[in-house]
Amino acid sequence: MAQRMTAFGLGSLCAGFLLVAQAVPAVAEDHGRHEFHEHDVHHFDHYEMGMWRGGVWRHEFRFGRSGWWWVTGGAWYYYDRPIYPYPMIVSEMYYAEPVMVAPPPQTVIVPGAPVMMPPPPPQPQMWYYCDNPAGYYPYVATCSVPFRPVPATPQ
Repeated sequence: MAQRMTAFGLGSLCAGFLLVAQAVPAVAEDHGRHEFHEHDVHHFDHYEMGMWRGGVWRHEFRFGRSGWWWVTGGAWYYYDRPIYPYPMIVSEMYYAEPVMVAPPPQTVIVPGAPVMMPPPPPQPQMWYYCDNPAGYYPYVATCSVPFRPVPATPQ
């Protein structure tokens, strides 16, 4: 009897989970798609009515059928003739275009030719002069005041 109760309890748990899973809408990225199949236009919410009214009529051959198509929300709804300004009944014959998600563009960095920079100008040659005792470094090793830089003059 305990085995039967466990099996029954497990079956009830699974059935309950399935009911909850069906009642909770799946959250997924819809890529701007909305399908109105099996919806009554009179029960559309504000968002759905805006999308439905934003559709366009196309008279062309699609999905093996030639006729009038109401195109909105990523789906094509077939009608015998256009109904203006928009259909009040959602057609049972519809086709949803497949969602194509493009991969992100790849960034390619092409190295250019090396840029040749001109060499920096040569640093001017400097001599260092001491006022007390008077003389140039290295002939005067120590100076009581800071050495003064003086541009070198070639001889």
